[in-house]
Amino acid sequence: MLPITRADDELFSTVMAAARLGRAHKIVAQLSERYGQDWGDPLAGYPYALAMVALMQVELTSSGLDEQQAVANYSEIIESLGDLLYGVPEHWLGRYLRIRMRTMMMPPEHAEYPRFVVEERGRAAKDADELITRQAEADWQPWFAATYLLAARLLWESDDRDLGRIGELVAAAGARQAGAIGFRALGGLLREPFLWYLAQPELPDRDAVRRIMTDLFPGTGA
Repeated sequence: MLPITRADDELFSTVMAAARLGRAHKIVAQLSERYGQDWGDPLAGYPYALAMVALMQVELTSSGLDEQQAVANYSEIIESLGDLLYGVPEHWLGRYLRIRMRTMMMPPEHAEYPRFVVEERGRAAKDADELITRQAEADWQPWFAATYLLAARLLWESDDRDLGRIGELVAAAGARQAGAIGFRALGGLLREPFLWYLAQPELPDRDAVRRIMTDLFPGTGA
């Protein structure tokens, strides 16, 4: 699978910082233009999609959120990541981001359409299953563990709260750890499903999840 790179982390961090200052749209526009100029390259849209995720990350926590724009941005990100994965299905971060968007970053307005939310969650679950399968066929990377925790969240928030299966996902996340995740900005993003898991008192194996998170993200606390 294509790994996360330092360039990915730097772009995500740069756009998030610019978004907090209200200056990210120029960066995003430049990446969008580059995307539009090179449709033949399946990776051309990836920097644009990653930048859009970083921008939306900030905007969803902003008191001045434009809900209609958030809905449009959500659709744009999902479409761009779809283009990427159609051409490069082994792109790890692209698939993880699409799962995360559908699990954690749907705009508030989407709650008014429960059928759409259920369908998006179903697509995320299928994506998670595929990513887990692809990970099993690749050399292990520390960030693979986050996939299992995100899949556990999808399962817990579904109609099928299979605690046995959730326990299996936790065990798989900790089975082959090797090294910490050395990306600061993307590390914060990948840590999210661990923090969510630890905040659910009814879930099993929370001590195991805490140990995994401490190993993957040393010095960040639990």
